[in-house]
Amino acid sequence: MMRKKDQWNMILIILLIVSITGLHYGTTASPWPIHDFYRRLYYIPIILSAFHFRLRGGFTSSAVIMLVYAPHLLLYFGTLDIEVINQLLEAAMFMVVGVITGYLAEQAYQRELKLQNQVSQLKKMDLLEKKLRKSERLASLGQLASGIAHEIRNPLGIIKTISQTLHQEALEAEETSMAEGLSIIENETDRANRVIKGMLDFARPEPLKLKAMDASVILEDLLHIMKSLAKQHQVEISSNMKAILPIHADADRLKQALMNLMLNGIQSMKNGGTLTITLDIVNREKEEKQALIVIRDEGNGINEKDLPYIFDPFFTTKDGGTGLGLSVTHRIIEEHQGSIEVKSHKDEGTEFYLYLPLAKEE
Repeated sequence: MMRKKDQWNMILIILLIVSITGLHYGTTASPWPIHDFYRRLYYIPIILSAFHFRLRGGFTSSAVIMLVYAPHLLLYFGTLDIEVINQLLEAAMFMVVGVITGYLAEQAYQRELKLQNQVSQLKKMDLLEKKLRKSERLASLGQLASGIAHEIRNPLGIIKTISQTLHQEALEAEETSMAEGLSIIENETDRANRVIKGMLDFARPEPLKLKAMDASVILEDLLHIMKSLAKQHQVEISSNMKAILPIHADADRLKQALMNLMLNGIQSMKNGGTLTITLDIVNREKEEKQALIVIRDEGNGINEKDLPYIFDPFFTTKDGGTGLGLSVTHRIIEEHQGSIEVKSHKDEGTEFYLYLPLAKEE
């Protein structure tokens, strides 16, 4: 489909050809120098056409001009004399100029395309290199996190068990200050356990168990689970989903990724609001059709300076947050051969866009 700018350029070229031709046919009684001037005006639409539409444009415009100009010479200037032949030969130059100019414009255009393609390939290589370096760092970090988590988990379990026992004894002995201190120990132990669980989830190398399933079924299950929590936070959940969108997914892992985003959205709306979930099919540029899941909240948003880091492990802006939820989500989506994007404005809310490939028909 022709771009609007090209349409306007074509209209301009046609108007120029029609106008100049009208001058020739409308001033037949004028001396030759006037027609020589009009004839040279034809080079303007020829060059414009070659510049905007390249070889095809230069050839077409010059051919059209030759066809509309030649009858003017034969009809209005009598016999085929040397003067008319010279005019016809110069008209033939329209074709030469149009083809040469169009060819040069075509060559310049192809060089520009090649350069753009090379730049695009370099950007892709740079992006792949960054992803590779990030994957290597994350793999090393995952191994380290897994080792640390296993080493810390057992001592934490012992600390919690002992503190719970002492807490109960302190309550029975009515030692209030001791009971409060032990309660703090229990709470902090639970928080440390949450961090460890996040580290293990992040480091977990379990392969996906992929099956073809309807994406809307996974989301409906999650919405049923999240309904009570949303109600506690005065949050309304709104959904708009297409019924059948088959994707290859590990249901449990995908639910974990989506639940992290929904929890973040609900928790960000301190004064209530609406959490909107949509599911649709999109056709991204140069890619096959994909399922698009959008999770939109009306919370406090994310600072622009923080957006590049929200998927980095241990990066968090929440009090008591582990900084692993979004990292785990990002990794799960990538393991599904998908991608995730985020848009957010401070105090206006956040939108997460999850793109997942559709299951191919057997």
